[in-house]
Amino acid sequence: MTHSLPVSDHTTDPADLPALLARLGYAPVATGGVRLRGCPNPDGSLRWLWPTTLRQPLFLELYNAASPKARLFSAFVRLVFFCRLQGVFFRRLPGQFAATGQQVWPRADFALFTGTPGPNRKAVCCYALAPGQLVFAKLPLGPVSAEKVQAETTTLLHLNQRGFTRFDLPRVLDYEPGHLLQSSVQVPGARRATRFGPAHASCLQELLATTGTRQPLAASNCWESITGQVAELQELSETRVPFGLRTKLRHLLATLDPNQEISVGFAHGDFTPWNCWLGPEKLAIYDLELALPEASLLYDLFHFEVQQALLTTRRSAVDIRTQALATAQRHFATVPAAELGVAWQLYLLHQVATGALLYHAQTAWHPQVSWLLNGWNALLTLELAPAMEHRQLAIFDLLDYVQLLGQPGVVLKPRAANAYYPAPSSDLDLLLEEADMEAGVHFLRHYPLAQSAVLRPAAHMQSVDCLFQDGSLLSVDLLHQLERMELRLLDAEAVLSQAERAVAGVPVPSLRDDFVYTWLFYWLNQSNLPLNHLRHFQQLAAGQQAALLAHLTAAYGLTFHSLAEASVYVPAKAEHLAFTLRQAQANGRLHRWARGLRYLLSTAVEFGRPGGLIITFSGVDGAGKSTVIEHVKERLEKKWRKRVVVIRHRPSVLPIISAWKYGKQGAEARSVQNLPRQGQNYSLGSSLARFAYYYVDYVFGQAVIWLRHTRRGHVVLYDRYYFDFINDGRRSNIDLPARLTQALYALVNKPRLNFFLYADPQEILRRKQELSASTITQLTQQYKTLFGQLGARYRDSRYVPIENQDLDTTLALIGQYIQQEI
Repeated sequence: MTHSLPVSDHTTDPADLPALLARLGYAPVATGGVRLRGCPNPDGSLRWLWPTTLRQPLFLELYNAASPKARLFSAFVRLVFFCRLQGVFFRRLPGQFAATGQQVWPRADFALFTGTPGPNRKAVCCYALAPGQLVFAKLPLGPVSAEKVQAETTTLLHLNQRGFTRFDLPRVLDYEPGHLLQSSVQVPGARRATRFGPAHASCLQELLATTGTRQPLAASNCWESITGQVAELQELSETRVPFGLRTKLRHLLATLDPNQEISVGFAHGDFTPWNCWLGPEKLAIYDLELALPEASLLYDLFHFEVQQALLTTRRSAVDIRTQALATAQRHFATVPAAELGVAWQLYLLHQVATGALLYHAQTAWHPQVSWLLNGWNALLTLELAPAMEHRQLAIFDLLDYVQLLGQPGVVLKPRAANAYYPAPSSDLDLLLEEADMEAGVHFLRHYPLAQSAVLRPAAHMQSVDCLFQDGSLLSVDLLHQLERMELRLLDAEAVLSQAERAVAGVPVPSLRDDFVYTWLFYWLNQSNLPLNHLRHFQQLAAGQQAALLAHLTAAYGLTFHSLAEASVYVPAKAEHLAFTLRQAQANGRLHRWARGLRYLLSTAVEFGRPGGLIITFSGVDGAGKSTVIEHVKERLEKKWRKRVVVIRHRPSVLPIISAWKYGKQGAEARSVQNLPRQGQNYSLGSSLARFAYYYVDYVFGQAVIWLRHTRRGHVVLYDRYYFDFINDGRRSNIDLPARLTQALYALVNKPRLNFFLYADPQEILRRKQELSASTITQLTQQYKTLFGQLGARYRDSRYVPIENQDLDTTLALIGQYIQQEI
């Protein structure tokens, strides 16, 4: 039997029906011949075709009906054919076709799968060679797929000589360079199995027992293949394969010891539910065109779990990894856990690198490509989590995810040489289409390494503050409009359409859009252009700088002689700028009212959802409060990206008492000059009056602090707090019973975190000689007792005494408490 077909040098477009059928030995005819029906892919391209005379849905033999949705579709198609309603649900394709006689080809019932786009594309035809004997003809549609079909033929001929007993393989019925004809392996009662079970394990055990060996990793073919592919991916100058994924492959490869000994053996290469039939007695496997003579241990088992989860059930990376390793341990219990971990990482390296190179060579990407790339990215992230900062991994994954969107987003205000490596304290600002913005929020909130992700919605954007499991942080602003309150700054759609590709393929705004948005952003916030932004634009050529200044004149009527001059906020010019922006069509009165209303509503929602934190630090002078507060403030601002406000002792809504006599500046000067605890007031009446004054400041001032700071997400650090009135009233020239001041604490705001810092009296005296050793000891004990009492009574707040002997230890402990709260 001969089914010779020439192999073309290009992939046939299935939409070109005559060209496809010419490859199969059919030509258009005016009359007679065969009429065809077809079923499309979701994108409208042709998936299956068959003669109109077909009475049974033979093309379902080419369909993976494993999922509930797929089984429902399969049942529906069978019902349609049973009721003879094919013409209602499946369109008839144009033209009539007759066999040219160049090869023997089924002239009655057959079904043809047009293939999956890509270099490996091939058509697959199913027909009955004899009653009850189905065969499949694989017809390569390009030079790469021709090599794969030839390799599969060689593999099948070799394996069939081995006489395997635990699984079945197709038999090669005929082969020539243009085709492979093989037998069906489906037996009565066989089904698709979506779960890896004993039959699958038995198949792999026999393959491993027959072909498996142990050798140093560096000496194996799989290591040679992996290192070569990863190196090739790093060298790609222009590619759609994202930079983050390629970089993570390199990092993961570097974690492996090439001198360790591993098990290798034959692997199917594409061992999936849709390439297996689970029969009543044993498993049958087919489609071995990606077979690997020497793959890492349990390559097929891992592939079965990963492909099923990414392409069918769409499960999370954490679930996939857990399930894959648990399945391996269950069916291959004698393999040590450490060796399984290495085998899992080798599988990921080989599969991801192979797939990435395949998709690099593929012009058109179907949706499953993005599913796989995003899924592989998440799996690689889990392997690198112990060795890399989680914030950096999240940046890799987020920017990769944005680049894989249908309309890639734009990184706003990009200042790093490579946006994948921003400064440690930098946030990410991304402009996306609105639907993609919501997808980005979902991505961050379900990121596998995120410990928490706090969402701060606004009218034109969503901000997500991510705290990762290693304690690192990333704040991401996802914008779908470029607005400031009621004013639109730039047209987001135009910025997206005019975006350019920067280093690592990152989409960034055009130079003019970048400068204008950055400049408007800061000027409309009544601020100078920050120095890092100014220096970035000052590095441009003189002609480019002049063009940017000319645009400010033309668009906004403002003239500057240099970028440095334009960077300085000038209130009078800012008023003119706001007036000019209001004249734009996009900022008409109705548009401004609508945006203003949305802004007010989003502000009201944010107003009712305070995200700030109040932290107090107490302790005698010399205990190290000022130093600790300075370091905590710096870490909150740089690491946690929080705005921090430091308040001394009380809210200070009311001025200090002496200000009524000496004025604010005079009172502050006297306060600095006078040592604490030097007041001579011992009068009960005077003490009550002074305390009442400060108490009012605390009770009413806490509302002011909430309005100004806490509700806006700021962190307030108190250098001393109300507790001084209880334990150390003399410091404020007050002499009242501690029971009274402690009882009145009931009406004072209870900060979430309260730290009492203490140290050895001699150490404190070395730092500051303001108190005696006995006084320091007494006050320390009183504060410890008080914090114990308050901690037992107010469960929603924490009262933590810390011995401040080592600054780093103190800061680490305080950081743990803050991390839990944030």
